[in-house]
Amino acid sequence: MKRLAMAGLMAAALLAVSATAQAHVSVSIGIGIPGIVYGPPPVYVAPAPVYVPPPPPVMVIPGPVGYVPYDPYWRERRWEQERRWERERYREERHYRRHGYRD
Repeated sequence: MKRLAMAGLMAAALLAVSATAQAHVSVSIGIGIPGIVYGPPPVYVAPAPVYVPPPPPVMVIPGPVGYVPYDPYWRERRWEQERRWERERYREERHYRRHGYRD
């Protein structure tokens, strides 16, 4: 029984494959002559004119010009400020370490 069923399945599969494998040639001839077409002539409607005024002129008003004196000691003051900040930070860290605070 199994052999008969297997043979039937094989036959069906072969028929399905052979049906798709058929090749044929088809020839078609077409003559592209349109029929009589009648319609109204094309109409062009121009859009309404639009006036866009130019943008207003940009007025540039220079800021006040002033004299800034040169300070030759600004680097030293900056250095002193940074050192002071570092000393304060070191004191805080030392305080926290001494009293048992951990990150």
